[in-house]
Amino acid sequence: MSPTARTIRSGLAIAALPLVLAALVGCTGNTPAIIATSTSLPQAAEESLEAGPNEVITIGLRFMPDDITVPVGTTVTWRNGETIGHTITSGAWGDVNESTGLRGSQSADGLFDHALAPMGQEGDTFSFTFTEPGEYLYFCMPHLTMNARVIVEG
Repeated sequence: MSPTARTIRSGLAIAALPLVLAALVGCTGNTPAIIATSTSLPQAAEESLEAGPNEVITIGLRFMPDDITVPVGTTVTWRNGETIGHTITSGAWGDVNESTGLRGSQSADGLFDHALAPMGQEGDTFSFTFTEPGEYLYFCMPHLTMNARVIVEG
């Protein structure tokens, strides 16, 4: 291989490295949005990552808050605060490992199952109105650390 071809190939590999790294960290929780949240986002962007009333935000491969209590008839809205997609899937989950936070089981119940688009894209929110009192468990299908519940009081 000629020195020029080697230089071009090396340059392409270096230029592609940030894209490869971004793709690799997307599902580990170290997304650029997570890193930037504590260091370099403008204050307005940081404030937009705070949950409003009856709102849950996905951030750091978690639901924030992970438990929310609302009265019957309340509409809860989930908003994606990350640059990767998530699901809001109702159903039982369990066997959470205390040291890793990973759930060992999940079983969708069909009440709701919505794919959230990445933050800032159309479809990055989902709303559901809870009409009966009870405890509603939900999770993100592909991310085993994302387990939460809505407690609906009568």
